[in-house]
Amino acid sequence: MAKVRPGRVVVDYGEAVVVFTGGVRINRLWKVGTWVPVLVALRKILRELESDPELGLLDSRFAVSGRVVMVVQYWRSGEHLEEYAHSQERLHRGFWKWFNRSVKDNGDVGLWHELYQVPAGAFETSYFNMPPFGLARATKEKEAARTDPDDHHHDHHGSV
Repeated sequence: MAKVRPGRVVVDYGEAVVVFTGGVRINRLWKVGTWVPVLVALRKILRELESDPELGLLDSRFAVSGRVVMVVQYWRSGEHLEEYAHSQERLHRGFWKWFNRSVKDNGDVGLWHELYQVPAGAFETSYFNMPPFGLARATKEKEAARTDPDDHHHDHHGSV
């Protein structure tokens, strides 16, 4: 279990970051033969990304809600993400070709992604009594300059 850091911390990171969300929606639960391979491929892709920091993935986290399995990722840049997604040597491209041949338009499984390019300093973070999490886990954290909601001075990177 991750160690909880008491008090409040904010992100201490002065570079741009890319936030990528994506995932799978199981549209037809009984089509196990369609959605299980998609989830297995997603896990393999994440393992590949986590095994090589040079690919540009800073951190990744799963969330499950009903029929949706979602991943939230923090990347060094959109270029790193694009290079990975289109690489002939990496798993993602092969998965995408398989998906287009086997699943694409049958409606059994939904896929989506969203990509947000966040300029340096254009984010706000705040973590209270949390283990390293989110952008703080992906980058660096520092103790917050303030914790009182009536103190209107801002921390670094627009964190309040």
